[in-house]
Order: sequence, then C-alpha cells, then structure tokens
Amino acid sequence: MGDFVLTNLAHLDSLRVRIAPPAVAGHTTYRLAEEPEVEVVWTYAERLPDGSYLPCGGGERTADGDWTQGAFNADDIARAAIVYARHWRSTGAATSRSAARQLLRGLCYLQTAPQDDTDPRSGNVVLWQQPDGRLNPSAEPIEAPDPSDSAESAWLARTVWALGEGYAAFHGDDPAFAAFLRVRLRLAAGALRRQVLCRYGQWRLVDDTATPAWLIADGADLTGEALLGLCEYTRISDDEDARKVLEQLAEAVAAMRTGTPWTWPFGAVLPYGLSRTEWHGWAGLAPGALARVYEVCGDLSARDAALADAASFTPHLLIGGGPDNLRVAMPGAREAMTLDGVQLAYGAHSRIESLLATARATGRSALRTLAGVAGSWFFGNNPASAPMYDPATGVTYDGIDILDGAAAGPGVVHRDAGAESTIHGLLAMLALDGDAQAAGVARIAEPAVRIEGAEMHSMALADPLTGAHLTLLRSMATSTRATDVVVPGEAPATVSVNDPTGEELEHYTTTAGRIRVLVAAGGFTTVLQQGHAPLHW
Repeated sequence: MGDFVLTNLAHLDSLRVRIAPPAVAGHTTYRLAEEPEVEVVWTYAERLPDGSYLPCGGGERTADGDWTQGAFNADDIARAAIVYARHWRSTGAATSRSAARQLLRGLCYLQTAPQDDTDPRSGNVVLWQQPDGRLNPSAEPIEAPDPSDSAESAWLARTVWALGEGYAAFHGDDPAFAAFLRVRLRLAAGALRRQVLCRYGQWRLVDDTATPAWLIADGADLTGEALLGLCEYTRISDDEDARKVLEQLAEAVAAMRTGTPWTWPFGAVLPYGLSRTEWHGWAGLAPGALARVYEVCGDLSARDAALADAASFTPHLLIGGGPDNLRVAMPGAREAMTLDGVQLAYGAHSRIESLLATARATGRSALRTLAGVAGSWFFGNNPASAPMYDPATGVTYDGIDILDGAAAGPGVVHRDAGAESTIHGLLAMLALDGDAQAAGVARIAEPAVRIEGAEMHSMALADPLTGAHLTLLRSMATSTRATDVVVPGEAPATVSVNDPTGEELEHYTTTAGRIRVLVAAGGFTTVLQQGHAPLHW
C-alpha cells in the first residue's frame, strides 16, 4: 500500500439507498421475507451550485415520482457490489461487507428466476427499477433487448461479474449466502449457454475477417466483464459446467485480438464483434479478463492476447491521448482517426486493471509502470489537464467533454458524478492502492510534451511537487532505434526497455541530463526519475 490511501467510498455511500421491493412473480432474493429491504444505488448525481450532489434517476421525471427509465439499474448495482466486495477483501471493513451483501441481494431481485425453468427469460436480468422498487422492464427510450430480461445483455454480463466476485468474497465467510449466489450464477450461466453459446463455433465475416459469433450481445467488452466473475467463481469452485462456459467465452474474446505492433489496432482486443475497425474506451477490461483466464485455466492464447493489448496497443493509446470514446481505422493502417474524443473514468480504469492483471499473470513488471501512466488520467494527464478524482470526497467526475465538437482536445470536465463514473473511479483507486509502484507513477500527471514522428512516439509527464519525471516512448520501427531523452534536474533515472510483449530487455539506472536510450522494434521504453522526494500521496 502507498503512504496515502486513495480509495474514499463517501460519495458512493451517498448514492446508496435501501428499498423494500414488492412481491413479483419470478423476482425474489436471499431471505427477502426475513430482510425485506435491499440496497441499490442512484443512477446519476447532478452537481448543484454549492458543490453538493443531487441523486437522480434516468430519463425524465414523471408526475407520480417515477422516471421514464428508472431510478436504479442493474449495471450500476452490480458494479457497486464489486467495489464494496473488493474493498472489504482488501481492508476487512465490516461496513463494506454489509454494503456488498445488501447490494448483491438487491441485484439478485432484478434477476428473473421463474418457477418454470423453461421460461425463456430465466436467468436474464431486468435493467431498471423505480424508486419504490417496482421493476420497469420496458424503459423509455427503448433499449435493446426490450423487455430488458428477454435476451442476453450488458446487464446480464455484469450480473455474472458481480455474482462471481460475490461468491469468492463470501464463500468462506457466509456459506449460506455464498450458496445462494452460486445458484444465481448457475442460473445466469444457463442463460448464457442458451442464448450465446448456442452459437459456439460459428464465425461471421466482418470487415473481411472471420469473427466469433458467440460474444455476449456481440461484445468482447461485455463478455470480458462476465469472464472476470466466472474466473473468480471457477477458481474456488468445482463447477465444471461454469468452467466450460468460461473457456468457450474466453476463446471468443481472445479471437478479437488483431493487428501487429506496427499496424492498427496494434494488438488490441477489439470490443465489438460486428466491427474490426472500431475501438472505444469501454474495451479495456477484456484483456484483464484474459489474463485472469490464463491464471485460472492456463490458456496460452488468452495470455498472448492480454499481452498484445497491454504491451503493444496500450502504450500507443496512452501516448496518443488516452481512452477516447471512439477511434476508427481500417485493419493494417498505421494510425487511427479519433471520431469521438470524449473520455470517461470507465476507459481509464479498465486500462489500469488490465495492465495490473496482465503484469501479475505474466511477471511483466514494466506493465505496472504503464498502469501508473494510465492512472495519471485521474490526476491531470487528460485532455482537460484537470483532476478527475478527488481523494478527499471520493467524487469521480462524469467525464471530459470535447469543446466545439472537436475530435481531440481541448476538453472540459463534466462535473456531475453519477454511479458509473464513481464506481469506475473507485475500482481504479482500489487497484492503485494495491500496487504502490503504479500509484506512485500515477501522481506524475502534468503533461510536458507529446511527440509523434514517423517511427517514434513519446510523451513526458512531470510532478511539480516532487520533481519526478517520466518519459514513455513507443516505437513504430521494425528494428531497434536509439533516441535522446532529457532527464531534468540532478536525480538519476531508471530506464526499462521492453519488447512488444512487455518482456524487459534492459533495466538500468543512469545519471540525469541528456541520455541516449534504446527502443525495441514495436516495443516501449520508460525513463522514470523519482525526483527530490519519494513518490507518495
């Protein structure tokens, strides 16, 4: 842990609320008769003129106090439960244990569990819920699928994520509750087998490339989130059916890796099964999930895909401006065009988590430094050059809007702080709190310069308080190149030279001044100067 704990649950705590959901056929949860209240989280939080926040729902407010979408949603309840479960497991905080338990109970109420298991909705999840707990399966505006529990969905994938992490957290602490979560996860896995894995082994031709047809809602991004839960569950259970679901879904996600270190998308795991040209900021948890699949199942193709995304694509992304909402290029291009430069905490967090997961699974320590660079987005290394997370309050702002519709900077901070941004900010902080090296690098967040040449791309970051300095270089050349880097001040710097898989080729300490470093073909090099004071918060 670092000298200063970044994770502050206060703002997310303020979005939690207890409700007593009504009796509805096919919807119940653990001990509902004995404990009639469950917890949920408000979807949005509008910033008021005095700097406080007003929780609110999605869509328009109706005369009867409802919302045209709903007040609470399964996506955010699931991910909030993961925040508290992870916090409890890392700190032992009883308050987080209670919150995780109650949010998981609230999530399970949204899962459709009819008595007749032939019901095609079985295991699926209703997305929206009104302030009094009533379900709203057909929201306005209409979202696919409609009704929301009629087919595979993002919220089904995130429910699997939360149930898997919840089972892992509670199996040794509360066996009865864990057993209930296991039943619900198996119900969700059954829905995946019925609706998604019925297409297992089928391929589509997308942009002239064979593409797996068995991704959840055609998303490698969504499927990756389900894999995170399945890995946690499978790691400690004897459920061979779930392991098979895990392995088959992982095969599809790994197949979305494409490009070379020199051509678009540079080894990224692409997010959308109906396009081989688009990458967006929601894509980032899939490579981290593949790293976990490698740890749990020993799948080498999953490992290689995770490494390509982490060590080849991600340095290119970080130097090129960060996790944009949408970049597009034809396969084989030398660069992509940013069509939507808006950036969100979702995209920044997912880079951090995937880099750290891949570093742990493969022993590539340089990826921890890259995770710190990705984490610096929250502290000023972004298109707005402004902090996006406040450790004093736990607020993560909703995103960075691009002025005048421009595709790339300058940006302005959107200072509302709804559940999704808050959750992903906290997942990022939990990850950084668990890795002192990455947390220290994340403070080096003031952009100094970005340079993009034909063969060498680079960025330099600084910390004015400590004098720490970081240079990241990414090579587009097909052979090793040497280049000069200026290390300011007097403190020495550590140089790490890495190939496109993140394997470290050189590691040494050098004096300050103008130094000459190597950058491997298609690889990345970091030059880290710790400055006049230790890197801490």
